[in-house]
Amino acid sequence: MNFIIIINYVFDLFFYPFYTIDPIYGLLAISFITTVIMLPIFKYTSNQESIRRTKAKIIGHFLEIRLFKDDMRIVFSAQGNILKYNLLYLKSMLRPLCFVVWPVMIIMIQTGMRYEYRPLRTGEVSIVKVKIENTKELTGKGSKGFLVSPEGLKIETPPLRVNGGGEEIYWRIKAEKEGVFDLRFQFSGIELKKRVVVSNALSKLAPKVSKEGFMGSFFYAGESLLDKDGCVEFFEVTYPQMKIMLFGWGFHWILIFFTLSLLFSFLLLRPFRVSI
Repeated sequence: MNFIIIINYVFDLFFYPFYTIDPIYGLLAISFITTVIMLPIFKYTSNQESIRRTKAKIIGHFLEIRLFKDDMRIVFSAQGNILKYNLLYLKSMLRPLCFVVWPVMIIMIQTGMRYEYRPLRTGEVSIVKVKIENTKELTGKGSKGFLVSPEGLKIETPPLRVNGGGEEIYWRIKAEKEGVFDLRFQFSGIELKKRVVVSNALSKLAPKVSKEGFMGSFFYAGESLLDKDGCVEFFEVTYPQMKIMLFGWGFHWILIFFTLSLLFSFLLLRPFRVSI
């Protein structure tokens, strides 16, 4: 998965200057870069002349309705043509979108790893969850499984086992000081680790680690994945949802990301000579 390692490394470098400042600056930067990447891809994978021609015809038929508003025959004909050219316009969007969607998806996944959740703060509590697929494999000493916390994290509750056989196990932990800690889940001679971040700064977070595989490597890079043949399906720590504060209001990062990307797109259409 070398290309995933490279992608993660590139985004780690990109976001590094933004970890200790207001999150809006990081979103401004990644939205601008997204636009700069997206516009040339769109330009060279679409039929720009066809798009311009179709848009001109749509505008022309709108003007036709306005000029001949008293002639219902012309109005109905223009409306039909507007529908027809709108469908052609949407069809012309399909090919470039097929190329644009992949880099945008990678950018959104990497951005979400930093802006979807925030680290725990000192004094906050979190729920830890371990899901076991086949409890019949857990036999003998230590088969119930238990959680071990380092100094700086406190386990506040005994394990809560759901579905009778211990298929899902829950604990509540409390952050007692800032740092990056490794929670350890031990059972049947096996030990699994999950990173927990307690900080006031922006951090790259993976609330859940799952089994080895392409998606696991992509979403949970930076943490050891679980054995794909093991009986533990995932090891999860809940983090608070992050809100980006603007003018006293809290917004989800995706809303700000798309708004800024659209704004930059309109601003850069002329310099990049792109028709959308």
